[in-house]
Amino acid sequence: MKKLIIIPFVLLVFCSFSYAQNGTHSLSFEEALIQMNRKNLAIKAAESEMKSHEFERKTTRGLYLPKISFSASYMKFDQDIGLDISGLTEAYREAANIPANQMLPNTLVLQKEQFATAGINMIWPVFNGGKIRAANQAMDANINEAIYKIEQTKNALNTELVERYYGYRLAQRAVLLYKEVYQAMLLHQRNAQKLEENGMISKAQTLYSNIAVSQAKTDLQNANNQANTVKNALRNTLVDSLDVEVSSELFLLKNIEPVEFFQQAARENNPLLMQVGAKKVLAQQNYNIKKSDYYPSIAIIGNKEIANHQLTELMPDWFIGVNLRWTIFDGISRTYKVKSAKSTMDRVDFLESKAEADISTYINKLYNELLSYSEQLETMKVTYNFAKEYLRVQQKAFSEGFATSKDIVDAEATLMKVKTGRLKIMNDYVLTLARLLEFSGRPDLFLEYSQREDRERESFE
Repeated sequence: MKKLIIIPFVLLVFCSFSYAQNGTHSLSFEEALIQMNRKNLAIKAAESEMKSHEFERKTTRGLYLPKISFSASYMKFDQDIGLDISGLTEAYREAANIPANQMLPNTLVLQKEQFATAGINMIWPVFNGGKIRAANQAMDANINEAIYKIEQTKNALNTELVERYYGYRLAQRAVLLYKEVYQAMLLHQRNAQKLEENGMISKAQTLYSNIAVSQAKTDLQNANNQANTVKNALRNTLVDSLDVEVSSELFLLKNIEPVEFFQQAARENNPLLMQVGAKKVLAQQNYNIKKSDYYPSIAIIGNKEIANHQLTELMPDWFIGVNLRWTIFDGISRTYKVKSAKSTMDRVDFLESKAEADISTYINKLYNELLSYSEQLETMKVTYNFAKEYLRVQQKAFSEGFATSKDIVDAEATLMKVKTGRLKIMNDYVLTLARLLEFSGRPDLFLEYSQREDRERESFE
């Protein structure tokens, strides 16, 4: 019983050690997509921008609330403020029986020349022509625009991931095909040497096979270098420090929804169009803000004194009231501000119509490219059968001394071109499909398409 527990543990440790040593892990496209969405820095930057707008929206919500502040002041007049009571002095002296030699003041002081106060102030906007409401709706539009920017960033990164993931898959498959050609050229070289030894072909034929081996080796090295370049680009998109291997195959679909489906999806979901819609709301609210300058501003105001020094007792401890401010004339600036805001609204409307037309046209272009790739793949199947048979015939003819070394090399090159051509068509197809789904606002469909049972696969067989 102990052995059954210990052995799997040892295997687990060994596998973990092996993984750490190799530093390589294999990812399906779905796994790569999840990792990219979790770690990519461009997405994090867009999310940070949205958080910034959310805090700004909370700021504009506060415009509905009263503003309470503390204030203190010190003032000094040139003299005391008072009333002249010299005319009442003699009457007061007689009424109060005050001796004539006693001096009475001629002035009643109401406020000393120096005084200080401290208090709490309040102002609460009640009506300002809809300016606060428009500001809040504008901030809501900013939030929506930030959300659409995140979607746009994710959609663009999804296309970038498709380009680099399947580009690396194409590069890997190309390395394998160039390796096959290299091995075939080595075999052809050995056969040519044997035929030369038996006097069936000339030395020139053998030399040509040597050149073919050298060229095949160079092509293989170039393919490896290209694969490494694309792999590094993929790691950058995934924010991954380890070596990555890809497991999802290239594919092509002969049947997808009609082009009208994608054009309608774009009108409803394309984040670029949604951002233009948010800009439209912003332009409308900016117009409302400019127009609110024609209306009066009404606010409740109040003050509560909490401390004073030498302030007259005639001043109340608190007050509350209503303040109205209405600009009757300010030149003609309000008129032109409103006209400018209206022109901005018109410009956004024109841009929205232009963006819809451009995206619809681009979707139609991408859809036609997909149809073209599907047709090319069908033609490639026929070409593959011809190229495969042509190589077999040339190899047999060479072994019997009826074909040259150049014929074999050309036949291998033709078959190689057909095989890589199929993969290149599929790679172009998946990238075009990703762009179509990006501009349709439905990149989520890519995973579904990549897993459909009726998809064309990488191999001809």
